[in-house]
Amino acid sequence: MYLSHPVRRMRDDPLDDEVAELRVEPADDDARAALETRVESLGGSLERELRFGGVVVSLAESAVTDLCELDGIERIETVDTLGY
Repeated sequence: MYLSHPVRRMRDDPLDDEVAELRVEPADDDARAALETRVESLGGSLERELRFGGVVVSLAESAVTDLCELDGIERIETVDTLGY
């Protein structure tokens, strides 16, 4: 799984009370379903679907570690990368 540098920072040193907006790319439909379940269990939400199977999620930075442990995810980046 590819993690952008900012996501690795959030995973390793999360800021208290900060919300992360992430672009997550699941590998397939099963991973997409597992992603939705995991994000909701972590108190986050799916904000919108992106073209080509990506999803924007919003969750506490303290939950990024748990999200990164989910199988079937190809990449996680910050939403800021969508603007580039």
